[in-house]
Amino acid sequence: MSDSKVELGENNAVSAAPPPAATPTPAVPGNPTPGGMFAFAGTTLLMVMYNLNAGGVTTPNVLVGMLIFAGGITLTLVALLEFIRGNTLFATAFMTFSTFWLSYGAVLSPTFGVLEAFKDNPEQIGKALGLYLFMYWITITMLLIAVIGKSKLFTCLLSFASAGVLLLACGQYTGKNAVSIVGNSFLLVVVAEAYYIGLAALLMSEPNPVVNLPLF
Repeated sequence: MSDSKVELGENNAVSAAPPPAATPTPAVPGNPTPGGMFAFAGTTLLMVMYNLNAGGVTTPNVLVGMLIFAGGITLTLVALLEFIRGNTLFATAFMTFSTFWLSYGAVLSPTFGVLEAFKDNPEQIGKALGLYLFMYWITITMLLIAVIGKSKLFTCLLSFASAGVLLLACGQYTGKNAVSIVGNSFLLVVVAEAYYIGLAALLMSEPNPVVNLPLF
């Protein structure tokens, strides 16, 4: 026998109670990973080009804007969205790089006066930047350990990022430009992988993509 409530009208007609309203399907949040990977790749590429003196540009003002807005603010927002989606590893990675870009932007920005503080001891700038990069090398290596066995692409990306940042740290600390050039070359590989992952994730997130790129 049904448990539905039954009521008798004036004509003794039997009618069942209306069914309960259907629960609305919760909206599925979009995938923030493509935007994060594109911002990360673009910021890294511009930094590498500045480090290699591409076009003879030495004034870092354009790079500072990229570091703060694309590398810093954008990756912070992406990290928060990844936390909401329950992707702790991705969220931690994006948050780590967002703090790197923001802090590096602060170092280069005249507003914070970081480099200006070394005007009496300019020989210490290289060592200070080397120690700064070495600290982030440790953090990136921790991320690499966490991703091993989960994604070959991200393992490769973080491996090159870890090696590249370590070489940059050594190059800055010792003042050997050749070591820094090799480190920047490693980061170019990181840029290519980040663009690939971002495009592959974007295509997978859209219906009927023109092509699918494998993520492994």
